[in-house]
Amino acid sequence: MWTVILISLMVGKVSDWVPGLSSIPLVKIVYLFAAISAFGSIAGAALPQLNIRSSRIARAALTLLTLAIFSFVFSIYKSSTVSNSLYILIIILTIMLMLKVTQTLQDVEKLLWGFAAAGVSLSVGVVLNYHGGRAFINGNFDPNDIAYALDTILPIVLALRQRQSQSGWLMMSALAFVIVLSILLTGSRGGAIGLCVVIAAAIGFPLSRDGSGVPKEFSINRILIRCAILASIAAVSWKYLPADTQQRMATLVNLGSDYNANATENGSRLRIWQQDIGMVWKRPIGYGLGSAELVDGLAGGQYRTAHNSFVQAIVELGVLGLLIYIRTLYITWSELGRVLRLTLDPSAKEEQQKAALYGRALRTALAGNLAAGIFLSQAYSAPLWILIATAATLVRVAETSPRSDASVGSERSPRGVPIERERN
Repeated sequence: MWTVILISLMVGKVSDWVPGLSSIPLVKIVYLFAAISAFGSIAGAALPQLNIRSSRIARAALTLLTLAIFSFVFSIYKSSTVSNSLYILIIILTIMLMLKVTQTLQDVEKLLWGFAAAGVSLSVGVVLNYHGGRAFINGNFDPNDIAYALDTILPIVLALRQRQSQSGWLMMSALAFVIVLSILLTGSRGGAIGLCVVIAAAIGFPLSRDGSGVPKEFSINRILIRCAILASIAAVSWKYLPADTQQRMATLVNLGSDYNANATENGSRLRIWQQDIGMVWKRPIGYGLGSAELVDGLAGGQYRTAHNSFVQAIVELGVLGLLIYIRTLYITWSELGRVLRLTLDPSAKEEQQKAALYGRALRTALAGNLAAGIFLSQAYSAPLWILIATAATLVRVAETSPRSDASVGSERSPRGVPIERERN
């Protein structure tokens, strides 16, 4: 439970906006209690040894994050690298903690509730502090970052509605609605694109289960019906959105009016990307963690961050860093696909069916996260890496969960795929 609270604090940033909490190091305190519970001689004695090598996702993630800290060796902005390394170290320790304490599907489900709690924090914070214009909570938050985190959380909230009581379903649906509203109120174009990706994926591959418990399959008829309903709701709701939100969202269909699409205007995202990538050719090993703004200035820019997670990764960690970053995302997506295929086995039990639903939700969350991350510098963000760590725990739990009687007499390969025992 301490780990769940830690996730809600890191992703939801409760202490950054709730009055009276900003002066209390809540994350450090909660991590201390969680670590004592997991690694201490009392509670930790009942938990198995932590084996990072057994998880492909965790190995790839920790390799990238370790490289980020190691970049101090070749960094051109060492003070920034040191300060950012402390944050990266917290992420690494959190990933290891999550892998240590998560042993069952119920444990994974609790982690997902931690994301939902973070969604409550961010969305309620936006709504309570909204006074017109672009929504933000306070000076500790950027509207784009809020939308980015909520894009990641929304699919998890939708998946958690399943098999709840009627009141529970309504509460989670209300939270999903407030999350969508908060994303729109931030006026983040990247957040809106991420939201569209999440909605499109959820329509095509619903985050719900059919009567037999299996996640619902792709259906053209259902897609057409839901798209028609969604279009009607969007058309009616549009006129009720604040004028600032309407103006910013309108640029998505008229990119010519957005300065970010102008490659000749200094400070536009397209210009920053061109300049940063040009600097990579001069130093393929990268410029070091936290150096993106300085690199932009050296390239003739306005000392702005990369505004693109992939560009940020290659600028700061070099070509090798970008390759590891992409590989981590690919492995996470691929491993979650293996969890989804568990339901293809006729002997799949309730555990495997729920794991498949959560696997689909995490895939959808990853897609929304990456879509929004194309326009933001979030290569090392807590929502991304805690999401990846949660995927690692789900894959491990799903592969080791007991099968039904129909699968007794079979063994598992090292990758968790059932194989028939050799018969004489």
